[in-house]
Amino acid sequence: MSFSNSPSFLNIHTSDTVDMKDAIAKYDVKAAVKVAVILKGRLQAEFDGVPIDLDARDHPVGFIWAVPKPSSVRRFIHKGSELSKVMISAQYDWVVQQLLGKSPERYQDITEFFKNGISVRSWKPSRRVLALADQLIYPHATDPIVRELYKESRGLEILAEALSAIQGEAGSVAKRAQGAEPDALDRHHRAQEIRDYILASDPEQQTLSAIAAAIGISVASMQRIFKDAYGMTVKDFIRESRLVAARDAMEKDGLTIAQAAWAAGYKSPANFATAFKRVFGITPSEARDR
Repeated sequence: MSFSNSPSFLNIHTSDTVDMKDAIAKYDVKAAVKVAVILKGRLQAEFDGVPIDLDARDHPVGFIWAVPKPSSVRRFIHKGSELSKVMISAQYDWVVQQLLGKSPERYQDITEFFKNGISVRSWKPSRRVLALADQLIYPHATDPIVRELYKESRGLEILAEALSAIQGEAGSVAKRAQGAEPDALDRHHRAQEIRDYILASDPEQQTLSAIAAAIGISVASMQRIFKDAYGMTVKDFIRESRLVAARDAMEKDGLTIAQAAWAAGYKSPANFATAFKRVFGITPSEARDR
């Protein structure tokens, strides 16, 4: 379990726990936009009497909501319940006024959603976000300053995907049709299209030209948009998504390290282990034993 405050108006709380007894935790929170990535388990709480139910017992789920004013929270704890989560709280005024307020007409719907009280929306986190959440729960950086920057960068990327998810494709498409210059959230949504195509397509056909043609943009634009959104090249994402799938296969299906290496496209288990540790901060053997 960890708590972190970053210079970018974020508070990041992570946990991978098993509740030891039934209880009700009570505490106060400041006005904030909250994003939760629940990897497993269920979190039930009330914000000023308004119930929220973040249920990820079947599969990982992302949730986003706003607390427009300081509120009292009651969290319901159930003995024996497992919960693995990342909770990101961004200062309400920073998101609504400074971030979304730069283009009030473009983000009117999302701003109204945040201002209209506590209402939770869910989205399906990308594999990238699931990997980022795992890195936040088990950070490999040991230096305090590096660790804070490490957490902040991953928290901001998760927040960006959550905002883009609820902004919705319709608004982005309409504004592109009107000839509006794409802004940060529009570009991030375009990057999500690229990412989703990669995750759904045949690995044997994932050439840069094929992906760009399917999305309807040039290779150069695709590379620039994707790098701006995710901080990595398209090829790096393809490699990382295969590593995520290989990790899941080891943890859930019992694949050996050699089998996982082959599934991820590595002929050498040693090269696979090196790439795996670079992405997740742990070795394949450590991942299998968790």
